[in-house]
Amino acid sequence: LFSTAVCQSIPAAQYPTITTTLPPPPPRPFKYAFSSGRVPGGKPDRYTHSEGDAAGVVRGGYAYLDPNYEWQKVEYVADENGFHVDSSALPVANPVAHPRDTFAVAKAKANHEYLYEQIALRNSQIPVAPQVVPNLETAAVAKNRDEFHKQFDLIAAEHARIAAEHEQLAELEKKERELAEEQRLASV
Repeated sequence: LFSTAVCQSIPAAQYPTITTTLPPPPPRPFKYAFSSGRVPGGKPDRYTHSEGDAAGVVRGGYAYLDPNYEWQKVEYVADENGFHVDSSALPVANPVAHPRDTFAVAKAKANHEYLYEQIALRNSQIPVAPQVVPNLETAAVAKNRDEFHKQFDLIAAEHARIAAEHEQLAELEKKERELAEEQRLASV
């Protein structure tokens, strides 16, 4: 038995266009609710309900018994504006009761306010030029200054002596070089 296959090249334009992705179906209304417990046959400690309408808006909620044995209730709405939650477990700000400062904080705030007022008062006044007071030397400073000057004078005198000695040596070397040059020229 032999089989033969013939392949033909079909241009892409001849292939039919088929869309396999369908647009999502419109939302269908639904409604459900259930409850459950932690142990089979026990009292329910969780309740859930949810409802959706033809516009795609989903409303629902659930309630549960938290570890502190307090009932917590959560209601939600999911619509074109997002997901909105109202929960009894979320903290609620009390518009009347504001936190109170401790004694240490109140004391620090009062001290800060006092210092701020002092700085504001000082900066609101015209500055006064400071008095220039010459530095007065103590007896110990004057003694050390005199010792320094004496040592400085001794060192300066030693440097002057060394410089004069170098000058004399340089002069002698110069004369010796001149004499050696004269003798060399005389012997040539």
